[in-house]
Amino acid sequence: MRLKTFHGKTMRDVMEDIRHTLGPDAIIISTDETPTSVRVTAALEADATPPPPKVAPTVDETPPSAELAIPLAVTREFDQADVSAVLHHHGLPPSTAARLTEAIDSIAAASLVDAFAAALDASIKFSPLTNVTARPIMLVGPGGVGKTICSAKLVAGAVLHRKTVKLITTDTVKAGGVAQLDHFAQIMKQTVLTAESPGELKSVLSSGDPAQVTIIDTYGINPFDMLELSQLLKFIRAVDAEPIAVMPAGLDPYDAEEMAEIFNKLGCQRFIATRLDVARRYAGIITAARPGKLSLAAISRSPYVAEGLEPASATAFARLLTTLPPARGERTLSNAS
Repeated sequence: MRLKTFHGKTMRDVMEDIRHTLGPDAIIISTDETPTSVRVTAALEADATPPPPKVAPTVDETPPSAELAIPLAVTREFDQADVSAVLHHHGLPPSTAARLTEAIDSIAAASLVDAFAAALDASIKFSPLTNVTARPIMLVGPGGVGKTICSAKLVAGAVLHRKTVKLITTDTVKAGGVAQLDHFAQIMKQTVLTAESPGELKSVLSSGDPAQVTIIDTYGINPFDMLELSQLLKFIRAVDAEPIAVMPAGLDPYDAEEMAEIFNKLGCQRFIATRLDVARRYAGIITAARPGKLSLAAISRSPYVAEGLEPASATAFARLLTTLPPARGERTLSNAS
C-alpha cells in the first residue's frame, strides 16, 4: 500500500492533486482542515496502478530567484516547553525524543497537533487497514492484549460494509477462548471455525465458500520464547495470510521496539495498538513503528466491539499524544468518576 499526505489551500485543489498522483483508486484515510489550509492522507492498494503521465517528464530548469516561492510566516501557538512536556510525559527514549524535536523545529506549523503530526509523518510509519483485503488477516501477539476483541471488531467492520466473512480461531486451548469469540460472532450472526494445528488451519481456509474477508484469531504467545515463536511460525507459514501483530499501549519503549523486531522477522509488517483507554503513555507505540520495525495500522481505544478500530494516521495519533492528562494535584474524585 502506498501512503501519501497532500497539502493545499482548498479541498478541491488537494483532491485534484490526489487523483493526478494516485489515480481514481485512491482511498481517503484522513482529512484535517484549518481556516487557511487542507491536509489529506490518502492510500493506494498495492495492486492498484496510478495513471501514466500525459506527457514525458522533463528536467526542470532552476527558476530565477525572483520567481522562487517565499514561504509565509507562521505564528506558532506553542513553544518548546509544550513540546518538551509531551515528550517527557510519554517517556520517549532520548534519541527518539531528539529526532522528533529536530523535526518539529524544522516544520512551519501553527498548532502543537499539526507540528507533531508532521514530525510523526516523517519519523514513523503508518499503514491503515482498509475494507479491501486480498489475503486473510491473522492477528498474533501475547496473551491478554486484545486479539480476540480486535478480531471481533474487524468482523463487525466487514459486516457493516456488507462483506462475507470467514472467522477462524486457533485459540482452542485457553479456557473460554473459543467461547468469547463465539459470543461476539453470534451477535453478528457469524460462525466461528476452529483449527488446532497448521494443517487444520490450511484445510479450514480452503473448505467452504470463499469469503471476501477472512480473520484468523490466534492463541497468545510469549514473543521472547523461541519455542512458542516456532510453533506460531508454523501456523503463519501454513496459509497465505498476512500476520498482523497486536501490541498494547503502555509497554516499555525498549520492550516494544524489541517485540516489533521479533514480529517483523515472523513476517509481520503492520501492528494494531490496543488498550489505549487504560494507558497514558504511548512511547512504545512510537518505537514499535520506527522505520525498519512495523507500520501502525490501527488503534483500539475501547474493549467494546461496537467502538471499532480506528485507522491510524499521523494527525489522529498526534491528537492522542498532545492531549495530556491533568496533573495529579488537579484530579478529584468528582472528575475521576
